[in-house]
Amino acid sequence: MGNQKNRLQRSFSNLNIWIPYMILAIILIIMGIYQPGVINFNWLNRQADAWVTLALAGIGQTLVFMIGGTDLSVGGVISFTNCLAAVYMPQSVPGILAFSLGILLIGVLAGAFNGFIIVKFRLQPFIATLTTWAIWSGAALCILSVDGGKVPSLFTKALLHKFGSVKVSLLLLAALIVIGIFFKASRLGIALVSVGSNEKGAYFGGISVTRTKILVYMISGLLAAASGLFRTAQVASGSPTAGDSFILLSCASAVIGGCSVATGYYSFAGAIVGAVIMRLLTGLMVATGVSSYMTSLLQGVILILAVCLSSFTALFHNRKKMEVDV
Repeated sequence: MGNQKNRLQRSFSNLNIWIPYMILAIILIIMGIYQPGVINFNWLNRQADAWVTLALAGIGQTLVFMIGGTDLSVGGVISFTNCLAAVYMPQSVPGILAFSLGILLIGVLAGAFNGFIIVKFRLQPFIATLTTWAIWSGAALCILSVDGGKVPSLFTKALLHKFGSVKVSLLLLAALIVIGIFFKASRLGIALVSVGSNEKGAYFGGISVTRTKILVYMISGLLAAASGLFRTAQVASGSPTAGDSFILLSCASAVIGGCSVATGYYSFAGAIVGAVIMRLLTGLMVATGVSSYMTSLLQGVILILAVCLSSFTALFHNRKKMEVDV
């Protein structure tokens, strides 16, 4: 009886891990019913371009969530890097490579600044990153006040290229899943869970809380900049508001992906699936004949349900932990 109870407890505590995959399966089944034959490898290739931009931001947001923070600045960084690339990226191959590396470096520095002001001045992450979002958004408007710009065709072709029948975006998503497996076993991957669950305990355990937080925000900034580059290649133009929608969507991808500070669980694959779900909702609306204007409503409902499930899981996990301690 006791073993059966323990199995049920483990199953419930791990439920949030499987939820994103269950939601994705349901969405694909519904789309398959209403649009038979639409889901195939070519469809997967086309969709991967849209998925990868949000997946990058979602993974960064997942890591930030795991240290008990949030990063609203991803929206501003994406807008800024998108406008910067659309207006100033050179036409030559060496110039494109150097410029792209420079943009990624800007993302790293933006994240480092977020982490620095949060840990050194003890600012609330929400307020700190909201402020830096406004700064980067304002900078994007200074570069490009309206949608436009001219993106080098070489850059667009490179990021939308196919290796055989597989697109770069699909390969990158697969690479991110593999990287995530190794990252979780790395010192930083273990440290961020410790910092998020018990900051004082992590400090006394020999973990540099300051270093961990700054590094996590740097990774988030790097991934946001990479998202801005991919967005630039996909639409071949810039927009000063390109990243605004990524703020909510990246948070939703992280939460739906099952990350939880209470249980210490996070997954790059989960964040990617969360991003895929958020992107597929528009297609689901089209497939079922529902107005696309309902997409935001459905995204909000799914996010609320995911947050509630995460909260219930956290409460259950904490109660179970207390029982063990007693």
